[in-house]
Amino acid sequence: MTKKNQTFSFKKIKHVLPYVAATLLTLALVFVGSLDKQNSNMNLSLSAFAESNYKVSVDQLSELFVVADLSDTLGLASASDVANNYVLTNSMYEAGQTSSGKTEKPNITNLPTLRGVIEYIVSAGESMEQIAAKYGLTTDQIRWSNNLKTTALPVGAKLYIPSVPGIVYTVKAGETVESIASKYGGTVAEIIALNDLELSGVSEGMRIVIKGGTLPTTERPEYVAPVVRYYYTYLGNTSERQNIQVLGYKYGLGGPYGRGQCTQWAWYNRQDLPSNLGNANTWARRAAAAGFPVSRTPSAGAVFQTTSGWYGHVGYVEAVNADGSITVTEMNYNYRTYLVIRAIIPASAVKNFNYIHRK
Repeated sequence: MTKKNQTFSFKKIKHVLPYVAATLLTLALVFVGSLDKQNSNMNLSLSAFAESNYKVSVDQLSELFVVADLSDTLGLASASDVANNYVLTNSMYEAGQTSSGKTEKPNITNLPTLRGVIEYIVSAGESMEQIAAKYGLTTDQIRWSNNLKTTALPVGAKLYIPSVPGIVYTVKAGETVESIASKYGGTVAEIIALNDLELSGVSEGMRIVIKGGTLPTTERPEYVAPVVRYYYTYLGNTSERQNIQVLGYKYGLGGPYGRGQCTQWAWYNRQDLPSNLGNANTWARRAAAAGFPVSRTPSAGAVFQTTSGWYGHVGYVEAVNADGSITVTEMNYNYRTYLVIRAIIPASAVKNFNYIHRK
């Protein structure tokens, strides 16, 4: 063979090589991409998908896209068929279908919990300790994930279990993955990966898993806020006060009652009351005699009164709160003349007082 003929043959082969390589690559991708990850004997055709209720995976969809794109780029004769196969398969995947003819289980995005959260129903005889051991968790992690104060579990109760050691957390309004990781632990990357948040992000009410997460002490369901006890003027009995704020010393308020005493502050806020009510322990009785409504039910603008102590105690109701507690202001806190505080009287102690209302 002459050198010229050799050159011509090589050029012809060189021209065909890309098509041969593309064909081999296409066949390899279709073969690998169509294999079931759990069953290597699965038929590769789309008709087999329908006949065997085969589920389309993300990997297979991606591989079919590569094949279709490559076939189109190289202008292969089979490009149209490959493209049609990809479109059909993509439609099946997006619809969450297992065949081209009927809809089966919904797509995972429609499920009530994310991948990292396990829903668990308590069976008869099961304890929280047993469930915690089963998943490699602590009982605290299960309690905090389900807002439970104790480890007691009724049969049939639904629990939200983290798939990794950590907690299940319910997202609050305005929170981001970054703010959650900063406050409750874990890393931004782990939270996103464990909960499939790459596209959606977090939203209010969503349950997510925080690997290695923990609740601050004040947010744990077993937490009980410390009770601040307040002593009435002149050795009166104790009564609960919460969230005490010092408003400062108030001088020169004037009025018919002792300067700097609880009665002066109450009258300063309720100057519609008579000037002859006496010491705090007689206010409710004398106010009622003067025609003012008196009851055990608080209202904003009322004077709260008790006969406790040598001279009793009075103060002013600023607001009645949604939980039944009341916000009050009062003078002579802890024997400090002229000192005014604002505090919360919890709902459990509200009935300890009389309330002098406006006419």
